[in-house]
Amino acid sequence: MHDRSAWASVAFWAALGTAVFVAGWRMDRLSHQGIAPWSAPGLLPAVVGALMVAFALVLALQTWREGAAPPRGSAADEAGEIDMAGKAADAAGAGAAEPGDSWRGSILATVLCVLFAGVSLGHGWPFQVEAALFILGFTAVFRWPEWRAEGRLARGLAQTAAVAVVAAVAIASLFESVFLVRLP
Repeated sequence: MHDRSAWASVAFWAALGTAVFVAGWRMDRLSHQGIAPWSAPGLLPAVVGALMVAFALVLALQTWREGAAPPRGSAADEAGEIDMAGKAADAAGAGAAEPGDSWRGSILATVLCVLFAGVSLGHGWPFQVEAALFILGFTAVFRWPEWRAEGRLARGLAQTAAVAVVAAVAIASLFESVFLVRLP
């Protein structure tokens, strides 16, 4: 039987992605104001929603394949006839997440994104600063145990900070130059 928490995560992300896609698709295109179709306000949310559904389908395929993998200690496993899912599980080792962690991680990710987009954004610092702090904090929350176990906290934080700054500037530039959105 397949892992129920993984399938619950698939359903959650597919439903959320579908809702975001439909909401983005139904937004006013502002064609009466001469807005180009590629810069319509609902375009980016619709694309993000579609990507969420696509990644939910990838997660579903991965979950289905892991459910079809031979159990640990089986004859196929001992003979070395193990699929990629089994190799990934071996590579992850003792640091692999428990099945219930997938669901809790999904909820935590959603809460962090809602706090950023719905509470923090536009009520203080410039977008680039808030975006960089969000990317840094979000990544650190989910990677901290791995960094700690590998003894590379400082390196992980430094790399993530560099990526966060570059990503925040690139995102701001994209919104302002391509989507013609004035950021806070």
